[in-house]
Amino acid sequence: MPPSMKPATATLSTNGLTVPGNFPVTEYESVQRTLSSKYGAHALYAHYGGAWNALAYRYRECCDSGERFLLLLQRYGGSPPPEERYRQERALFDFFSAGFSIFECTFYALYTFGAIGSPAHFSLATEREQQQVTPARTKDAFTRAFPNDPILTTFATIFADREYQRWREIRNVLTHRTAPGRTMFVSLGEEDAVPTEWKLTNSALDGSIIANGLSNLNRLLSDLLSAAALLVNSHL
Repeated sequence: MPPSMKPATATLSTNGLTVPGNFPVTEYESVQRTLSSKYGAHALYAHYGGAWNALAYRYRECCDSGERFLLLLQRYGGSPPPEERYRQERALFDFFSAGFSIFECTFYALYTFGAIGSPAHFSLATEREQQQVTPARTKDAFTRAFPNDPILTTFATIFADREYQRWREIRNVLTHRTAPGRTMFVSLGEEDAVPTEWKLTNSALDGSIIANGLSNLNRLLSDLLSAAALLVNSHL
C-alpha cells in the first residue's frame, strides 16, 4: 500500500471522522479549537463549521475513491469490459472531484474567517454572495483586508503550483466536458506490455495516478492549513 494510502490513524474532534494518516490533523484541530472556543455562538459559525466538516469528508472520500480505483485496476487491468471500466471511471471521477473540492471547502472556510474578523471586506449575507465564494475571490478579499498577511504568499504559491492547476483542470474536465478515452497498446508478451494511457493526462493509467495525486494534494493541503492556523491565531 502506498504511503499516501496508509491506514487511518486519527479521529477528528469536529465530527468523529477517522481520517488517513497524511491528513494535517494538528493544523486542522488547532483552527477548530480557536474558532469553537471564541466564536461558537457567532452567526457565521455554521458556515465555518459546514466547510470545515466538508473538507474532512472530501479528504476521506478522495482517499477511499483512490483505493477503490486501485483495487479495480488490479482486478481488471487497464482495458476492462464496459461495466468494469465504468466502475474504474466512476472511482477516478470521485477521486478528482472530491480532491479538488477539498481546496474549495478550505477556501470557503477561510472566507468565513475573514467575514468574522473583518466583515467590511467579506460578506456572506445572501445566498448569492455565498455561491460566489471561490478560491480566487477569497484571495482578492484577503488582499484588501489583510494586505501584509503571510497567507497571501501561501495563496500565490498554491495558485502558481503546477499540481494545483492540474487538480483543477482534471476536475473541471471530468465535471463539465468529457469522460476521457483510453489509449490501449497491443504487446507480444507480458514483458513488453505497455500500460494503458488515460487520454485526459496522456499518462499511464496505473497506480501512480493515485499515489502522485495524493502526494501533491497532501503537500498543498498541509501548506494551506498551516497558513490557516497562523491566520486564525493572529487575527481571530
